[in-house]
Amino acid sequence: MPFPVAYLLIAGGVCACAPLFKRVSNPLGRLLSVIGFFVGIAVIIVAADTALGLDFFSSRFTSPSIAALESVSPYLVYYLPLMIVLGLLLFSRPLRNIRWASLISLAVGLLIAYYLGIIFSGLSSTILAVVFLIATLAIYTLLRFVEDIFGFVGTVLAFPPIAIVVGLVAVYFGIIIAVSFP
Repeated sequence: MPFPVAYLLIAGGVCACAPLFKRVSNPLGRLLSVIGFFVGIAVIIVAADTALGLDFFSSRFTSPSIAALESVSPYLVYYLPLMIVLGLLLFSRPLRNIRWASLISLAVGLLIAYYLGIIFSGLSSTILAVVFLIATLAIYTLLRFVEDIFGFVGTVLAFPPIAIVVGLVAVYFGIIIAVSFP
């Protein structure tokens, strides 16, 4: 039996409202953030699949057509952008403080130096060290830019009033879709 997208919106909306639950119980808020990370991944995957029309998950998730949504409410056609924002909010909340650019650039720099050492066995260790430094710095510069953008978006979306509004709108859309398309 396919899982309706409405339930995914409701679950994501409740997880996005974690700042409300942190006031009641800090462990509950953390639990919702952890669950929200995985729900956010699912929301992003389903939203991308639906938006691009790939139908990889059409047997697993059911989403109503845009024409059917418009007949219920003209605002429900915006459920797909809402899913993308909700997925980014949930996915970026626990990851925005992790410095992954340095770890990835270090690993890729080491791999590049290692494989160049294998392919060109006559290279000296000084040349391999210079290649490692250049590759690591170039990749770090690019990834640090992406990390900064991701951190900014994550910080803006994780701001409690914004997260709560997005969460409540997602719950509202999920309930309307679930009631209208059982």
